[in-house]
Amino acid sequence: MSTACQGRRLRSAQPFDVRQQNYSAILRAVMQHGPIARSELSGLTGMATGTMTKLTGLLSEAGLLRELPAESGQGALGRPRTPMVVDDRDHRVVGVHFGLRRTTVCLLDLRGALLAEVRLPHRRRGFEPLVAQAVEGIQELTSRTPGRILGVGASTGGWVDREAGVVRDHRVLRWHDAPLRDALASGLGLPTEVDSSFRALAMAERWFGGAQGVDDLIGLFVGNVVGAGFMLGGRVFPGYCAAAGTVDHLSVGVTADEACSCGRRDCLHVAASDLAVLARARKEGLIGTRGTLERLVQAARDGDIRADGLLVARAELVGVAAGTLIDMLDPEVVVVSGGVVDAPEYLESVQRGARAYLRDKRPVDVDSVVRLSAFGTDGVAVSAASVILDRIYAAPAEFVPGLLELRYG
Repeated sequence: MSTACQGRRLRSAQPFDVRQQNYSAILRAVMQHGPIARSELSGLTGMATGTMTKLTGLLSEAGLLRELPAESGQGALGRPRTPMVVDDRDHRVVGVHFGLRRTTVCLLDLRGALLAEVRLPHRRRGFEPLVAQAVEGIQELTSRTPGRILGVGASTGGWVDREAGVVRDHRVLRWHDAPLRDALASGLGLPTEVDSSFRALAMAERWFGGAQGVDDLIGLFVGNVVGAGFMLGGRVFPGYCAAAGTVDHLSVGVTADEACSCGRRDCLHVAASDLAVLARARKEGLIGTRGTLERLVQAARDGDIRADGLLVARAELVGVAAGTLIDMLDPEVVVVSGGVVDAPEYLESVQRGARAYLRDKRPVDVDSVVRLSAFGTDGVAVSAASVILDRIYAAPAEFVPGLLELRYG
């Protein structure tokens, strides 16, 4: 067993696990189906009406649920129906994403709505300087925004071990075995969860994005880094060593200008990543040495045929990768995010690439399956917050201790 896997363990059961499970089931049902009445919640969760009344009351007292005004004559025998929603008025969560050139910090409510965001261009490289900059940015953002912060969700590309709280390997940032969770928690004094940006994006799309309620979902990210997050049977699949989703070396059937670190030239990363596309655009004189992807997209929109052709070719390669993953795992939805989202007009090119790959394999309604992220260019920061939201919804009493102190039973 590798060193990176030795820390993986099963958490021991706690006396309040049943209560936590009930709280979690209610919160998740309200998040997915709300506004929803208690009687409907009882049907969805299988809990008795009396138990449901008691638990929703405690969740309301803790500020996690709230009642909306009663709807006359909607309930059984014409009784008023009182719908409930997740309370978005007080509790907040922080999302922080560490990218190649900037760190993005955002603030969300418990329903996943973006309240504030700040982008911090990197002043210095290295793990400690970037964490210190993020802590400063988070403190500044939260100091001017009302509400109680329940926790921080952090994400970045590469190989991230969520259970250990460690970035095992991020070759672009040059982080190796970086203790990101502990560093942020120590600097902020807040509960912190970390995960790869690829799994975080998949979670966010399922929680409050364009794939809500989809149990079998792949999130394919192609930006400066590339990777995939898998939701299988409604659960995030991290893999045995938390390394699932490493698709850098997935063959997309072309020969790139530069060789990959593995020695091949047909890998997704060297053929279709933002870094690869920008290197090609600079080599062809389409943008300057400091030109950005946004500048390349704008050139295409302004009628530059060569810029448009480069972006079409990249989108089709992303589609080939999507088609390969569809053929492997048969998901209901593949959500594509990253640099290609900067130009949503290239979705048809992505779908064309997937369709071409799958043509001789099996019939797939590619137009329905392959979608762009619902979050646009805000996806990485919003999805980082979903890492902590997922934990809060799974074990709310860990974040709102008053739930365990309130009278139960």
